Amino acid sequence: MRHETKNTALAWTTALALALVPVAFVFGALGGMAEQVHPEAVAVLKVFWLASWTATPLLALAGWLLRRRPALAGAGRWTGWIAVVPVPVTILLASRL
Repeated sequence: MRHETKNTALAWTTALALALVPVAFVFGALGGMAEQVHPEAVAVLKVFWLASWTATPLLALAGWLLRRRPALAGAGRWTGWIAVVPVPVTILLASRL
């Protein structure tokens, strides 16, 4: 039972992160307009923006593939949870500019 709830939670977070990638892409692209006013914040935003549409899908896929092997299941869970981070950070940073 507990193993099923971990899979369900990871499935929902992965689906939510991948669904929000286009939103993060648009917010990050629009955040670049504030570069003259907040150059440091936009530099951090660009890093997370790039990670949100490049690393998030790859980390989510790697997280699910690693979970198939029992020896790598822990690494797969960590990879799956880390894949979620860049998307909301990009949206939050861009909305604060």
